[in-house]
Amino acid sequence: MEGLEYCLAVSNTMDKKAVISALLTAGLRCSGEGENCQQFLRIIRRVQPHLAIMDVSLPGNVVETASIIDQEALSALLLVSRHNNKGLPPPRNLSFMVLALPVNELVINTAIEAVYLEFRRRRQLVEELCSLRSKLQARTVIEQAKGIIMKDFSIDEDRAYRYLQKRSMDQRLPLKEVAERVLSKK
Repeated sequence: MEGLEYCLAVSNTMDKKAVISALLTAGLRCSGEGENCQQFLRIIRRVQPHLAIMDVSLPGNVVETASIIDQEALSALLLVSRHNNKGLPPPRNLSFMVLALPVNELVINTAIEAVYLEFRRRRQLVEELCSLRSKLQARTVIEQAKGIIMKDFSIDEDRAYRYLQKRSMDQRLPLKEVAERVLSKK
């Protein structure tokens, strides 16, 4: 995990030093520190680190801040706590982990690797989903344009598709754009 950037918001000075020491040993770089939930969220949005480490006793609404970081996929998230975790949402729908303080290097490094890999996996799935939605939308537009061409020129589906392909190549435009132009003329 060497080379990753993190932002940190830990209330207790001794805990903060212990976490920073473990992170330095692991080769991570600090790119920002926050003192309360609102400030920490602003820092995360501005810096966009690989990892956000937040104390559950931080002033402000920790649950809401953690949910925003997770739902908006701003960063991998690791929560640390010296106290019990009452009031925290169960992490089954969120991709963060809660570690008990004090932490040792092995535990925090293992936790960081787990949350970061899960974060990357979820981000990749979101990107794939967006790509598939875009392709499906393009396919729908192309099918509609084929229908118009089939009706206007009294040709079958294959010929209508070849017609769109030819126009796409001749005009050096993506097939979806040619289809959108056909639809806009109707």
